[in-house]
Amino acid sequence: MYSMKSDIHSLLGLNKELSTYSVPVFEKNLGDVWGVANMDRTIYINKDLSNKNKREAAQHEAMHVLQMRQGKVAYDNKNIYWRETPMSGIQKIARSNIKEGKRSLPWEKEIYDKTKTYAK
Repeated sequence: MYSMKSDIHSLLGLNKELSTYSVPVFEKNLGDVWGVANMDRTIYINKDLSNKNKREAAQHEAMHVLQMRQGKVAYDNKNIYWRETPMSGIQKIARSNIKEGKRSLPWEKEIYDKTKTYAK
């Protein structure tokens, strides 16, 4: 009989502790990036972070997933689309013109103002 040497979470790169039923958190090699919230409501966090920083990154990215669900932010390969309030117009921002993750970007500022935690 064959037995697996690890569980399904490890095989998939899924962080069992940080994932929820509706928002799975995967650990990946992201270089200098701490985390990424994807349009499909999954989160990637840097596998090389400490457990504390993984937790902070997952919490930060989960807030971006919430922004997406609220219709505040969306993105594709070329642009980010930001709507500050449900009644405001959508701003289309070319990804090539910004440094993603920068604290002063409105969707980042909203999260940093709430959490008071800043990625290094």
